[in-house]
Amino acid sequence: MTSAILRYPTYTLSIPLCRRTFRITAVRSVDDLLTESVSADDIPFWAVPWHAAVGLCEFLCEQREQIRDKRVLELGAGLGLCGLVARWLGAEVTLNDYQPDALEFALWNAQQNGITGVATLLADWRQFPDVEPFEVVIAADVLYERRLHDALRRVLTRCVRGHGRVWLADPWRDPAWEFIVEMERAGWRVDFSEHTVRLLESQQDVIVFDLRPPV
Repeated sequence: MTSAILRYPTYTLSIPLCRRTFRITAVRSVDDLLTESVSADDIPFWAVPWHAAVGLCEFLCEQREQIRDKRVLELGAGLGLCGLVARWLGAEVTLNDYQPDALEFALWNAQQNGITGVATLLADWRQFPDVEPFEVVIAADVLYERRLHDALRRVLTRCVRGHGRVWLADPWRDPAWEFIVEMERAGWRVDFSEHTVRLLESQQDVIVFDLRPPV
């Protein structure tokens, strides 16, 4: 077990997806990770499961033929659920987060689900390294912070080209729609689908945006 897993009070939940059950270890409460020294950038939202991630996974299950054998990047991977589902569906997956502990949790979750061959990329969107473009980029619940929208747009422009796809899931927050409007103004084509997600005995509506880069 990794050092990050040992440092925090955790629990493991079971999430049925793609005709199997994924076991995901999470931190019991974000409050357990907060201290007076934690900045706004470092609030550990990555440490708990979110409805948008499950909604995106349900979408991935519907799109399995679109991601099988594709190079997939999950931005802001957190606990890694979406990337692990993509890997289960046959994609070549890289998990990105700027929090080392998040990537440790994601790799632990991969291990306990018997999923191998997952790569990681520790990087902040504001200082993202040069990478070979991916065929699919996915992310769940990453659009809530307006001040990161410009950085995310730059990352997507660099990481997705040609016939690539971007799938972003969000629980219907206003900043997400603002981001999508700006992407459309930049020439991206956008479709969307709606999902009603149950997680931890609560229900939430999730929208998945399907973006294609300018031609």
